[in-house]
Amino acid sequence: MASDLKRGAYTGKETKTYLNTATHASATWTEMTRIRNVQVNRGPGLTEIDFHGAGSTGSIPGYQKFSGSLEYVKRRGTDAIYAALKAAQKAGTPLMIRHLDNAVDVDGAQGWDAPIILGESAESANGGDGVVENFNFAKADAYDASGDAVEVEDVVISI
Repeated sequence: MASDLKRGAYTGKETKTYLNTATHASATWTEMTRIRNVQVNRGPGLTEIDFHGAGSTGSIPGYQKFSGSLEYVKRRGTDAIYAALKAAQKAGTPLMIRHLDNAVDVDGAQGWDAPIILGESAESANGGDGVVENFNFAKADAYDASGDAVEVEDVVISI
């Protein structure tokens, strides 16, 4: 066995998604274990422009965007995370989530933090499959207690 080789890729099942269940200033990250298929669209919106006399169009970068979706596998009985998601969706309240390539308590785990707002969701109850609700989200226009804007941030855990 070559002792100097390291694994390169990782799978979706190894990622972890967390919800801040406390304040922004003093976060408490609670793992959302029933989340799957986190998809994120990130980067500048591209604006197509026409040029008079040109045979083609070009594009220029616009504002940075952050949006996506996540699936939540529902369960019977009390489910505090699902209840928090539904309450925030109904009220239009921003949530702070963290998505990492490892657990939040592992040094070097990396990913992103984002203030999100939940939009439309769709529930699927298909035969023998688990009942799943797919939530669309986008970056929320969110501010902390001191009035500073909360932005999407790349994070690396340092313990």
